[in-house]
Amino acid sequence: MAKRLSKKVSKLEKKTDQLRKKAEKKGKELQSTTSDKIDELTEQDKNSKKGLVALLLAGAGAAAAVVLKKKRDQELDEALWEEPRSI
Repeated sequence: MAKRLSKKVSKLEKKTDQLRKKAEKKGKELQSTTSDKIDELTEQDKNSKKGLVALLLAGAGAAAAVVLKKKRDQELDEALWEEPRSI
């Protein structure tokens, strides 16, 4: 029984790690894209509302990455509390 739970925890750890990596990758892509857009819009028109929108998109991308990381950490914590295993 303990071995089966240990395998489940290992699977959950792998899955959460994959999700974390995917979220980090997506966050970096969004941040890069947004940064490029901000630079582009800043050069075109500094008083434009487009710059503000791009800045808000950058913040939203960063917030999404943080939320996904917190969710991954929470799932990992829950998995460890369900069946603690010796290290």
